[in-house]
Amino acid sequence: MVQLSSQQIDDHIAAISQNGYTILLDAIDEELLERIRTELDRLERVRPGGDIAPAPFSGYVTRRWFDLLNDDDVWQQVAVHPWVLPIMNGVLGDGFLLSTMGTAVIGPAEKAQPIHVDDGVYGFPRPHPDLVCNTMWAVEDFTVENGATRVVPGSNNLECDPDFRESYKTVPLTMKAGSIAFVVGSCYHGAGANQTDRDRVGLTINYCNGAMRQQENLMLGVHPERVMTFPAALQDILGFRMCGGAGHLFASDPRSEMMRHYGAGNKDEGYLRRRNGLHAQRLAAQKATRPKG
Repeated sequence: MVQLSSQQIDDHIAAISQNGYTILLDAIDEELLERIRTELDRLERVRPGGDIAPAPFSGYVTRRWFDLLNDDDVWQQVAVHPWVLPIMNGVLGDGFLLSTMGTAVIGPAEKAQPIHVDDGVYGFPRPHPDLVCNTMWAVEDFTVENGATRVVPGSNNLECDPDFRESYKTVPLTMKAGSIAFVVGSCYHGAGANQTDRDRVGLTINYCNGAMRQQENLMLGVHPERVMTFPAALQDILGFRMCGGAGHLFASDPRSEMMRHYGAGNKDEGYLRRRNGLHAQRLAAQKATRPKG
């Protein structure tokens, strides 16, 4: 894949700063798209319906699979896309981390998601530095009709988070399959309504500033021996590099200490089988703890 030029990277970073979002066209080649589609079909077979129970915010007919780094190796490639990382470095700073990886397969008749921000989990008053940046991967075309993500341009520069009681003027991030949209964490946005009879197939791959806690507990979710088999660039954004003085082991980058403990590592396929077998139990527990109505 041809690398982005320094000017292209700077232009996308500037667009994110000004508008809250930008779109990379033709970022995902057809071979990678097919591998992702094949993996989504497999996930539907082994963990049908997604990994979280239906809910108003996450959707009633939206399939969201998480903990993807324990699944097919294609997710390792997704996490360290060579066009994404340099833009993230410019938005979030050196030492940024992978925060969460999930799918967003929006089914027919799904309603629009409430307008929200992705950095609201931290509860920081605005304005604040960029803490989170989301990437939306269009595995199939994103259209107005099938629920393309909607954004409020420039809302990342407002001084307050969105009010769920208010309505906002949004624009859809329509894009062809193979495109990747960046939405900074303070930009108002939400998935659109799917008014078609087909799925809107996308991924949500989030990153955060290296001093912030990751949204998905990747440190506990992926066994250290499996992490040791990952490429170095992925290990870095999982926490193998320090951000300033944060994240050290024995006052240095963790990689050398991890090598002492785990060496080259190995994949635990038995863990994966056990994990998939607990799918129904997890969903039942989620449903039992969710408030009624």
